[in-house]
Amino acid sequence: MKKYCVIGTPVGHSRSPELFQRFITEKGLRYGVDAVYLRNEIIDTTQLHSFVMKLKAGEWSGCNVTMPWKTEMVRYMDELSETARLTGAVNTVSSKNGKLYGDSTDGKGMLNAIREDTGTDVNGKNVVIIGCGGAARSILAEAIVRGASEIKIICRDVKTLHRVRIERNPDGLSEYTETLKDGSNVKLTLQMLLRSDLSGSKVMFVDDAETELISATLKGADILINSTPLGMLDGRGNEEKLPLAQDTDIPSELIVADCVYNPDETLLIKKAKESGCKTVKGIRMLEEQARCGVEVLI
Repeated sequence: MKKYCVIGTPVGHSRSPELFQRFITEKGLRYGVDAVYLRNEIIDTTQLHSFVMKLKAGEWSGCNVTMPWKTEMVRYMDELSETARLTGAVNTVSSKNGKLYGDSTDGKGMLNAIREDTGTDVNGKNVVIIGCGGAARSILAEAIVRGASEIKIICRDVKTLHRVRIERNPDGLSEYTETLKDGSNVKLTLQMLLRSDLSGSKVMFVDDAETELISATLKGADILINSTPLGMLDGRGNEEKLPLAQDTDIPSELIVADCVYNPDETLLIKKAKESGCKTVKGIRMLEEQARCGVEVLI
């Protein structure tokens, strides 16, 4: 019987075991007979190294990776998917014959959910992503790989960039990375873009305080994706917050998707529905991300 797990800290809340069981059953495998999936709390780099050695030795057949080990795991990989290479992070690792293969399925999960639920593929479309963290980078990388026409990223810490447009072989991009604070989400995203030829996609940053520009951006977009935790039920009141200004008009032609899956319907999804938009809830991203992960693991 093959053994899989989710690693990170904390992992007690993870829904990965339930989703793994569901999706391997769809593939005709028997949970508890052909495969089992556990939660594996790993709290420091010593434990992580020990786990990776067991993974390479075949004691585990694979794992899902959550915070804080998504970037740290990259250095142990023998092979990376294109999306994982661009983002510099992995959330799914498969072990075969002592070799480790890493993938990043957050972006795949979101874009697959949008395609399955709305019939719309990102290829050739104008996409707006709210946020610039790890989930945003995975979605951005996957959108680039799939041929999105234009991608605009709404986030903080972009005033230095002066609304820079990033295109193939852009002049001065390295200069911008030098002026940004180390560890800032914008800098990490720019560094990711330096690893990509952008496949013809145009990428532009928009400051989250520029409400008029944001409204104009949404009018020209096909798909809006929230990758921030705003709207999440977390005991700190985030569920009462929108990732956009309260009075932002959401055009009815937009497809609106949210990475947040708790609550089931965020304020953004409710507001989009009221505007007549097609919507994709966060649970659908989680499901499709897990389905993609099982394809990598099994």
